[in-house]
Order: sequence, then structure tokens, then C-alpha cells
Amino acid sequence: MTRRMILQGALFCGATVMSQLSLAACLAVETEPNNSDTQANTGLCSGTAVTGAIASSSDVDWYKIVVTTPGVIDIRLSHDTGIDLDWYLYKETGSYVTYRSTNSNPETGTYSAAAGTYYIRVKSYSGAGRYTLNATFPQGTVPPDGTSVACTLPAGVNLGKTGNAVPKATTTSGGVVLMGGGPDVDEAIKWMNTKSGGGDFVVLRSTGTNGYNDYIYGLGGVNSVQTLLITSTAQANDACVVQTIKAAGAVFLAGGNQADYINYFKGQGVGNALNYLINTKRAPVGGTSAGMAIQGQYYHPGGAADDTTVLTKPTTIAIGNNFLTNSVLNNVVTDTHFAQRNRQPRLTTFLASSIYNFGAPWAGIRGISADEGTAVTIDTAGAARIYGSGNINFVSASGAPETLAPNSALTWYLNRQALRVYQVPGTATGTGTFNLSTWSGTGGTTHYWYVSNGTMTIN
Repeated sequence: MTRRMILQGALFCGATVMSQLSLAACLAVETEPNNSDTQANTGLCSGTAVTGAIASSSDVDWYKIVVTTPGVIDIRLSHDTGIDLDWYLYKETGSYVTYRSTNSNPETGTYSAAAGTYYIRVKSYSGAGRYTLNATFPQGTVPPDGTSVACTLPAGVNLGKTGNAVPKATTTSGGVVLMGGGPDVDEAIKWMNTKSGGGDFVVLRSTGTNGYNDYIYGLGGVNSVQTLLITSTAQANDACVVQTIKAAGAVFLAGGNQADYINYFKGQGVGNALNYLINTKRAPVGGTSAGMAIQGQYYHPGGAADDTTVLTKPTTIAIGNNFLTNSVLNNVVTDTHFAQRNRQPRLTTFLASSIYNFGAPWAGIRGISADEGTAVTIDTAGAARIYGSGNINFVSASGAPETLAPNSALTWYLNRQALRVYQVPGTATGTGTFNLSTWSGTGGTTHYWYVSNGTMTIN
């Protein structure tokens, strides 16, 4: 438990449940007439769904959006079953620049846009009925229709905001922080603050308090820090929650129970918003303890023992897949509180279970573990630095397990070199480095783990 989880503290600006985003009066329902670009509905907010209806095969609906800085427009159109609706994206003048006209529901697509005015046209290919349109795009803080209201977060979600109430649109650069739990690592958080471009920092959690607000803001370099407490899928799909996350310059998932994050976030609005930050907006996303445990392509949902009993039944150890989609963490599974809980057997079985249950290639499967008080920062090219008081282990396999089968103890021996472990100590200045693209580093030492009939040896 970190100092960020000890006290609730007083909420910033009182017990408000309002996000402090200065947003447009977000359009939620289509209004007629909007049958041409000159009649287009305005007030479409990035990441906020609008519902509408196509009344006939000749009906069309138009929406106007203003892209404030160059970036990606991401459009998602879902509709009633039994009909087929399409969308087209236009610049302010000229013909459409992209469209989606397939049998898919939803119809999704992206366009790399320059700053300017764009229009979305929804039309029928066959049939008439209802639809939901959701577009994400660089909107900044200037309301497209000149009005300004705050979106309302569900009761209990907003744990307060420290810093500037008025949001700040910034240019972000992507990356991930993996922190092993225990004492937080200042330098890793400062790295995220820099990557945010000085924007608005959002902390996500499913238990705990707003203790991170003052700590992160006090490290400097951000406009504000806000904590959201999300304890249900309904809250995770709330439009204001999703919008607040997508508008963030950086997001950090606190410690707790990773099963909550998986159950509430995966495949829901929050999970989609996190993947938007990672892959479209290119903003830093990190986490500690449970917040680190869900960052890789493969993840453990919780509950595995810390002792060697896991090696006697590796195929039964629970492993999930594809919660967050981060290219630098493809084929990676993580573990936390590592040296403190002697979790070498656990991480070994996570790797083995990923191979058995998901067909992960032994040559590609990777493990990253973090001790308490230790963090690794990883940029979008895979370049990493290690900070803190403990070690980060980067684990790879030298071959496939000899015995990996139901009702059998694990043997992963391979002449005592089954798993190659490059261990990098953390420092205050991040002198130890690692490159995930080449899986090689500097400032560390090489060790080997191997298992024979459920008995593990660590060299």
C-alpha cells in the first residue's frame, strides 16, 4: 500500500461531481433538419456518442466537427439490425476523403486529418432505422458551437481535482510506465508528466482515495491531476468518464485488484479510451501494482499463489489476453512486488500458461517483473530506463518447455538455461537501460531460471 492510499483527504473544490472539462454542450441526439452540410448539426464532442435515425432510403444526416490540431479522426457508426447504414467524411470543400460502406456493424474507420472543418454524412444503403455515431478527433478546449458547460460524472466517480480547473490541450508523446508497487517512483511519474506535454493527468482506480492528486501535481509539469473511482461497467461506459479519459494528457492506473480493472474496463468505454490514448492520441499510460499487471498483451487476473505449487499445474494458471493493445508490450506478461514475494515461480508459470492456453510462441513470449519501489519507463520505440531502489527483470525463453501438459508438473530445463533473465537495477537517474525491440540492455546482469518436474532453480 502506498502513501497515496492512506487517507481520503478533502476533495478539491468541495464535493463536486462535475468534471472540470470546459466542453461544448455536447450533442447527444440528432436534430432535424440536418439534410445538407449547410444544415449540419454542430456540438458533436470528441468521444461522445450521438443517437439519430434515418427515416427513409433517401434521408441523410450531416454533422460538423472542428479539428483544432492535426491528428486522427476515428469514426464508429452502429445501427439497428436488419438495416445497413454507411458514413462519409468530407473536408469543408470538395468530395469525401474517406468512407465506410460495408456489411459491418459497426462501420469503423480513421482518417489522418489536418486542422480544419470536416463533415460526417450518415446515409442508408438499405433500410431505415436508428443509429449511434461516435467520432473521436483533436478538439482541444474550444467548444465548437461557442457554448461551454461541464459534463457530469456519475455520483462517486470524481474524487476531486488538484490544479487548474480549465483544461489544457497539449501535444502528447506516447509511452508506458510499469511500476512494481510499494513506494512510488518520482522520476517515473515526472517522465509521464513530461510526456503529457504539461496537460491534464488522470488517475484511475477502483478502490482507494484521491491521494495521488497532490503528489503528482506537486512533482510539477502538469496542468491538473484528477482521480476517477470506477466501480462498475456502467460507470466505465459513462460518456463523461470516457470523455475525461480521452481528453487526458496522461493516465495512471493505481494499485488495487487487477480483477476489478479487467471486469470493469476491458472491452468497455474505459478500456477503449485507454487504447485510444495509447494508439491514436499517443499519450502515456502507466500503472503500479495492479495497474502494471494489466499492461501487457497477456495478464494474470489475480489469485495465483506466490509459492512453487504453481509449477505443479502450470496449464491451470489463469491468463487473459488483449486488454490493452500496446505494440511495445506484444507477447509480454508482467508481474509486480517481485523480489519481496519471491514470484519467480509465478512469472514462469505465467509464461508457460500463455504458451499453452494461447499458443504464444516460446521464441516471442516475454516477461517483465518489477520490485517494489522500482519502475521502468518505455517509449514508443521500446527504449526503456529503470528507476528506483530495486530491480527490473526482462525474461525470455531459450526454447520450448520439455513438459507442459495438463495434470503434469512443469519441466522447462534446457540444459539449465530455459529462461534468460536480464536484471537491471534501478537508480535515481535511470542509468540502466533496456531496448524491448532488441531485448537487450546495459547496466544489468544475466541470470538463468530453470524448472525440473516442478522444482525451480534460480542462478
